Amino acid sequence: MTIRIADHLPADPDRAMRLALDRTMAEMKGSRILGIAGDVQAMQARGRRICNLTVGDFSPAHFRVPDALTDQVQRAMAEGHTNYPPADGIPELKRAVADMYARDLGLDYGAAGVCVGSGARPPIYAAWRLFTEPGDGSLSFLPSWNVGYYAHFCKTRHEFVRTTADTNFFPTADQVAAALPGKRLMYMNSPLNPTGTAIDEAVLRDIAQALVDENRAREAVGDKPCMWIYDQVYWRLTSGDTRHHNPVRLVPECAPYVIHVDAVSKWLAGTGLRVGWAVLPPYLQARMKGFIGHMGAWAPRPIQQATAWLLDRPELVADYLSGLQAAIDARLRRIHAAVQEMRAEGLPIDAIAPQGAIYLSLHVDMIGRGFDTNEQIRTWLLEEAGVAVVPFQAFDMPEDTGWFRMSVGAVGIEELDEALLRIREALRRRA
Repeated sequence: MTIRIADHLPADPDRAMRLALDRTMAEMKGSRILGIAGDVQAMQARGRRICNLTVGDFSPAHFRVPDALTDQVQRAMAEGHTNYPPADGIPELKRAVADMYARDLGLDYGAAGVCVGSGARPPIYAAWRLFTEPGDGSLSFLPSWNVGYYAHFCKTRHEFVRTTADTNFFPTADQVAAALPGKRLMYMNSPLNPTGTAIDEAVLRDIAQALVDENRAREAVGDKPCMWIYDQVYWRLTSGDTRHHNPVRLVPECAPYVIHVDAVSKWLAGTGLRVGWAVLPPYLQARMKGFIGHMGAWAPRPIQQATAWLLDRPELVADYLSGLQAAIDARLRRIHAAVQEMRAEGLPIDAIAPQGAIYLSLHVDMIGRGFDTNEQIRTWLLEEAGVAVVPFQAFDMPEDTGWFRMSVGAVGIEELDEALLRIREALRRRA
């Protein structure tokens, strides 16, 4: 006899959930982006053609992982690499990552400083757990990918420092220096999700020096340092003359405090492959290894084998990245050029020129011009132009300023051109 489980569940599931969950999980907020995705799916189900620029992912229909990586995954499976990997990654991958960092970033950590996980998220969460206790201060900058969830899980007193378009949505060194006292952990991402901008070299150098100065003052009185998660998951995706910069390269004295986070998710278009890593001082690596091991958040062994094989062939990686970047740039530059044409026409729209990642910051200057909120503008663009974008509120920016993220990882050129025409027509009708 098969037991029908629904017959044995509470009649009031909401009440049962409230009673079962602990307070931290009960208060956890859902993803704003997933809510927008629901709107898009509902309209598509009704037959509307929607250009979906909300997805922070790569559609295999437009962006494939390297063929060589696919071949090596299949080979690893055929050879039987299907058992548990070491908790911090197979030795071949740790060495390949260390070699890449030494070769391409000028940072020689050695394999002992590499801790592999299932994407970039487990190392970020692990860092939060390793370096903070409930009630400790933590810090990030707005807009940003949603690290506030980790602060919520770990019960840290999190401070969001707001930035502006004037600084490409990065903090100034003065802002960082003012916010550091009392903090045990700082998070920063460049190139930046959601803005598609990259931090200036001089600014990053000054921020790194501010951290060193703060931690030296703490050391003098026996206080714990502020650690720094530097998320560079998009570091190999930069547009035009933009260059990626690294704080340890600029200020080597900050090395004891920096945890680099990286993954194949973005620069190999492999978000579903779930291979990422932290690169950190070797004396901290063992603790991260233990935590990731207890979570079971290791990356699949066959994917690790294939990734190690590919990273050991930098010429193949460079060739792939050249094509990937060209395809991303073609989309981002198309949007930026079209928006500048609309702006020249007098329409209330602008965008920051692409610098990195797969995103563009779009400004629709219509707050106070018939719209009171970003959400109203977002809904209007979706309904009138058939274009889905993400307001910066989804990245913890509370103000209604008309800023939105556009992501090009899941759209084709023709679809994008049609969407830009619809935006222009909608703005003209509104004007």
